[in-house]
Amino acid sequence: MTPPSPLFLAVEQTFALMHWTARRVPTREVLEADFDAHHTRIRLHVQAFPEMNAVAVGTTLGHDIPDSRSGLVSELLMRTNLELTIGAFELDFDAHRVLFRATNIFPPQAVEPQIIASLVHSALAETDRLTPFLTLLLRMPPEELGRLNLKLFLQREDLLPPVPESADPSLS
Repeated sequence: MTPPSPLFLAVEQTFALMHWTARRVPTREVLEADFDAHHTRIRLHVQAFPEMNAVAVGTTLGHDIPDSRSGLVSELLMRTNLELTIGAFELDFDAHRVLFRATNIFPPQAVEPQIIASLVHSALAETDRLTPFLTLLLRMPPEELGRLNLKLFLQREDLLPPVPESADPSLS
């Protein structure tokens, strides 16, 4: 068994610094963790790619996307992605799942725990923010779908999680 890369050790150190509990995936430089967010419980996957000095953070939303709604879900994700600065949502058509992914490439010997923590926070926040929109879209009766304006639908503020009162002091 090869020892973990310095990059993966930095990921583990970030989780320790943030007091996040995670599981190490055997034989891979991957941590998995579960977080309770405002709308849902989120499974997070963090992978180190030492050959390119990159860290990728991903989540999978817990919805099964039926083929009959994949077009609308794709439009929902595209419209959401237009507003994102970090990461993007994807629809895995084969697995019928929505994913969120964000990656950062670090300069050599310059892995910042704050950036790793920020990737995790972004993935969790965006996944939690999209969850109620996706839930409602999947539960909507077919007769309402024809009248649905996704651009206006995504402007609903009543579905957004509350904004945290203060930033996490452990990031400074």
